[in-house]
Amino acid sequence: MNVKTSTAMRSTVLLLSAALLASGCTRTKRETVLSSDTLKVVAVTESRLDINVSKYQHYTTFELYVDGGKLSDRAFAALLKDPGAADDRFVHTDAVVLDDHAVLLASHNRDSLRCWTTRLSTSGGTPRVEELMTGTVDCSIRPAPAGWKTLYEEPGDLILIREHPFQRHPIAGYWYVLWIEGDVAALYQKDREHERLVVRLARISSDTSLAEQALPMQQYAEPDLLYASPEARRQWLFDNFRVSMGHTPSIQLRADNRLETITPEVWAQYQAIDRENRELDARARAEGEAWNDAQRKALDAGTSEQSPAR
Repeated sequence: MNVKTSTAMRSTVLLLSAALLASGCTRTKRETVLSSDTLKVVAVTESRLDINVSKYQHYTTFELYVDGGKLSDRAFAALLKDPGAADDRFVHTDAVVLDDHAVLLASHNRDSLRCWTTRLSTSGGTPRVEELMTGTVDCSIRPAPAGWKTLYEEPGDLILIREHPFQRHPIAGYWYVLWIEGDVAALYQKDREHERLVVRLARISSDTSLAEQALPMQQYAEPDLLYASPEARRQWLFDNFRVSMGHTPSIQLRADNRLETITPEVWAQYQAIDRENRELDARARAEGEAWNDAQRKALDAGTSEQSPAR
């Protein structure tokens, strides 16, 4: 191979690489997930080649159609009945089909400053949006035991969504759902204030506690449940606790439990890290408040100088 041919091939490779970078090798797949006489929901998945790892990354959003026409951002805002969202552009990131005429939807505006979780349904050919939750951080629909979904409302309360029949049940506190049977849920929470890990049986319809087992944080390691599947959470519950659903519900730690324990030295390290984090948070809040006060004073001073003398 001569020098000119080699140089030409290198140039071709560089041009191709540049094209790949520019286009991202995007592939688009469209799949209808719900189609009725009035409402249609289409999943749009874009697969983009990440040349850094030579793998495709997949991003799915959802398009909504009513009476055969694509639901516009302005029309969705009108259904949402949120005056502050009248001029927003929406991205629908989660869609869970509830029945032939309804879908559970997670959406945010283009700049991701606000988000909504809603139930979009049609009755008699008329679309309707029921707002379930609104926030500024995350309105994602999270997995839960079969027939259920979970939402986390700011600043940190759990909302249980029953799919059939559709129901919304708020549960106070940021709890992880381990298992659901009938109207009873097994929930897990880390109680920092009292330095304990809590597993509770609660009545879903009334958000009342039926029984609980508390474990001292200085003895037991926190379980890794954040990204665990519903099946893995259920398995963790029954591997470590005896649950009774009789006349008097109860939950007790199994003698043969598989919970990890920690040493006093490790607990001391955890406490030191926690104190440091709290101090950093307090310092950041104080600095933020001081900056806001300074800005307000500067604004007030500027306003005073511009006021005409009497």
